[in-house]
Amino acid sequence: MCHHASLRADRVLMLTKNYLTLPFYVPRICRLWSNWPEYLFNYMSRQRKPAEYRTRDGLRLVDSTGGMEGTMAVVFVRREYGELDGFTTIVDIGANIGTFAVHAALSNREAKVYCYEPEQNNFDCLVNNIEINGLGERVVPFCRAVASHQGPRDLAVGDSLSNSLVIVPDGATRQTVVCTTVRSILENLGAIDLLKMNCEGGEYEILESCTGREFDRISNIRLEYHNMNAPNRNGRALARFLEERGYRIERFTRYRRTSGFIWAARTVAAAKADLPYDGRSRIADAELYASVG
Repeated sequence: MCHHASLRADRVLMLTKNYLTLPFYVPRICRLWSNWPEYLFNYMSRQRKPAEYRTRDGLRLVDSTGGMEGTMAVVFVRREYGELDGFTTIVDIGANIGTFAVHAALSNREAKVYCYEPEQNNFDCLVNNIEINGLGERVVPFCRAVASHQGPRDLAVGDSLSNSLVIVPDGATRQTVVCTTVRSILENLGAIDLLKMNCEGGEYEILESCTGREFDRISNIRLEYHNMNAPNRNGRALARFLEERGYRIERFTRYRRTSGFIWAARTVAAAKADLPYDGRSRIADAELYASVG
């Protein structure tokens, strides 16, 4: 199947799932957003137009280009990243416009969130969302990509949701960005309570570049994985990789046909930290299936 046909099929599947599962989520959406009719219409129609969404407890999110309703659903409606109590140092790789970061800071008053977003338009919107929510002291933005090595790289820029160092969408332009690494982040922070990742295929090279000593300083990882047409570039392989580096898989979900979410909690240093990841996995015990796009 060609790339365009695959995208069309995914969109049809997404809309079908939305309509089938929407009744379950509508009450939550109405309780959450004070301007829920606008949110619901834009979410269902996939219209890409600028909007500001406001929760009933005062959170504001400005989407300057449009199309971020799905990401907001991931964080607020489907709650794919879960409860964030107890995490004081949070690193957000792929912060986009700040949906997760703002939510994390406002739902956990003890948290400090360090955001990494390389695409300039998204970064500008991220900074604005931090400011309008009064979070300048607890959410720290960096206009950086995170990768396996430091230095400049080309970022493929599609729509706001599909910017990637790895996956090149049809019609993408190029933007040169500066990369940092998890090692460099840890040198500044010392330890990370929660590493959140949504970096469009970049999760593999980032995690594979980490040493066992660096994993020892990352207590929890919650990420969106992206299945790719390459060996060991899929969610199950990534879950096995994390297990063999001393993590317990707490949650494994499949979202659409090409992606899903993993929650991993650090247990002990893995004896096989430098070995290829193979063998039996325990992820089936944690496997759940998400039902909405």
